[in-house]
Amino acid sequence: MKQRIFTAIWGVALVAAVNILGGVPLKVFGIVVAVVGIYEFLSVYKIEKYMMYLSMLASIIFFIIPVDFSKKTFILFITLFLFAFIESFKNEVAAKSIVYSIFSFIYVLLPIFFLVSLYDFENGKKLIWLPYLVCWATDTFAYFIGITFGKRRVWSSISPKKSLEGFIGGMIGGIIAVWFYLSILCYAKFDFKVFITGLIAGGGLSVIAHTGDLFASMLKREQNKKDFGYILPGHGGILDRFDSLIMVAPVIYLLAKIGIF
Repeated sequence: MKQRIFTAIWGVALVAAVNILGGVPLKVFGIVVAVVGIYEFLSVYKIEKYMMYLSMLASIIFFIIPVDFSKKTFILFITLFLFAFIESFKNEVAAKSIVYSIFSFIYVLLPIFFLVSLYDFENGKKLIWLPYLVCWATDTFAYFIGITFGKRRVWSSISPKKSLEGFIGGMIGGIIAVWFYLSILCYAKFDFKVFITGLIAGGGLSVIAHTGDLFASMLKREQNKKDFGYILPGHGGILDRFDSLIMVAPVIYLLAKIGIF
């Protein structure tokens, strides 16, 4: 437990530092998270090393090339085509490597890119905190309400400790997180609009955070793994800590694009 708490403290401190600094430190943080996350994901599925390293290299290039998102996506498409081309020369059936490499970009790379890109919005210095607030509040409320009142076990085949009461508690945490973001960080008057936004967006984002956690648990259980990795003592791997964030960040990015946040 002490090791888990210590890791959580320096992890939060690191996230806080890069979010405050923005710019290059934040982009480097995103690259590291994406590269390690892709490595962890492809390692679980025992993908060939060369394909794993090519995927990691492609994720770095995706972050650092100075072009807009549509061009980045086109370059990524070309990379995936090259992957398929290379694998087609192998004698054995290599579709597994291609499929999982492609999925690693969708599941890990793009969400982390959207997370880091929140900083580029006009209110980015504040918006970058929202996915963390939602996920942290969801996890915290779900945990404490779950262990206090949890009786109805749900999703027992995927995550036996989760309860319906904890799930509802997590939604309450998500709602409070959005209210806190709008009212405290953005200095918005707590009126009916803020109340409804927090209720709908906070509750919805909390459900998405739960979904990310459950989806990651399903992937690990399918491969008989407890954690994706071991780089974070007491917490597992990068993906074990970012499983909710990588689901929530793209949705918040979309909501910010249409003017909700």
